[in-house]
Amino acid sequence: MPFSQLDAAAVARTLSQIAEQPQDLADAYFERREDLEHRPEAEGPGLVARREEGFAVRLVRGGRTFLASRDGIEPKPFAEAVRQVARALPSANYSEPALAVASWSEHAAPELLEFPALVGRALRAHHVGFPLRLTVRRHRRFVRVVGSRLAAAPESETFYSCAVALAWGRYGGLFPELSAAAAQAVAAACAALFRARSAAPAGLAGGVAVLGPGATAVLLHEAVAHALEADTLAATGRPEAALGLRLGADCLDVLDDPGAAPAAVRRRADDEGSPVCRRWLLRRGIVEQPLADALWSRLSQAFLPGAGRRGSRHLPPGPRSSHLELLPGETTDADLLAEAEGGLFLADASRGSLDPISGELTLQFPYARRIERGAAGEILGPCALRGRVADLLARATAVGREPRAAGAGWCAKGGQKLPVWATTPALRLEGVDVSP
Repeated sequence: MPFSQLDAAAVARTLSQIAEQPQDLADAYFERREDLEHRPEAEGPGLVARREEGFAVRLVRGGRTFLASRDGIEPKPFAEAVRQVARALPSANYSEPALAVASWSEHAAPELLEFPALVGRALRAHHVGFPLRLTVRRHRRFVRVVGSRLAAAPESETFYSCAVALAWGRYGGLFPELSAAAAQAVAAACAALFRARSAAPAGLAGGVAVLGPGATAVLLHEAVAHALEADTLAATGRPEAALGLRLGADCLDVLDDPGAAPAAVRRRADDEGSPVCRRWLLRRGIVEQPLADALWSRLSQAFLPGAGRRGSRHLPPGPRSSHLELLPGETTDADLLAEAEGGLFLADASRGSLDPISGELTLQFPYARRIERGAAGEILGPCALRGRVADLLARATAVGREPRAAGAGWCAKGGQKLPVWATTPALRLEGVDVSP
């Protein structure tokens, strides 16, 4: 861990000099990032490394946030950043704490080099073959948050992203590890895109749609997590007004629990150093505890901190989800399909978006499959599911009993790109519209 030897006590003493008022919040956020990329062979062999490290100093006073960030981790720039957020003269005497950090380690990622061959073998098992451009990356992030009173333990995350460019479409996915199962997921998605390249358009009017675990994860991220972030709620009124409101059907029990994420991306504290918690977003479809960071929890005693995330040290944290869970129901996947004859099976969503003002949600799917004789049959072309959040969630009628851990995808809210994880089963919606 690069920040295991950081002199947290000295940093805290320096921060305490600017936290002059009882309600002031002052903290320092240290981060190191490394991305290793294995590009297609046509662009050259080997791995390409991108590395960066730096810190941010923040002061929150009276509801206002003052932030100063720097690339690199050195004592003098740290003291300058402290003066900047304190709005002090350059001659102000703030100490320069020792900022000892470990040197960069040599990168070794044989799994990146081996993954394309795994995908190739998995594709052959689907009895298809075609040219593809596969880029796979390993993402590592190390974080240490020190406050004027408390310092959280160092945190780290390691995960992988895969992007495939085909002549007829694109596929992207996040994985906590590059396993044979991950290769099979990539191959299955690419094979489905190949078979859907000239398929008839998918359409559904007031019908039944069964969402696979991957598509369910994106639905919950957009319709529940984004909708219940405190800053999103504030865009249309008082965030506290959402407490106790019915947002979905009785079968929806949704949590955000960073501590239950896959081991490689599991967190004990958020990007503000607050302990994470097992947070019930919806209990039987009713809003129980929205997502909040330290600032929003200070503005409302009804909110709990622990959901503050940063996409970059150069921007302040905000309330975001990390690892969503939909508690499984009692319906087998076979029964979900058996009771949806003539409907659509939507395995994975390629993109989702939520308009926080109108509540309009759009999920885009690279392909669909017609449900025939209780199974996912004919492959159809790209389509989209649209509707208002509360209306769509009210149409959930059954939850599968076989959850699957997966990456819900990249989230780019407010320009801060963050990975989102989920553990979800399949979900059946009734009376929905799907259009090409």
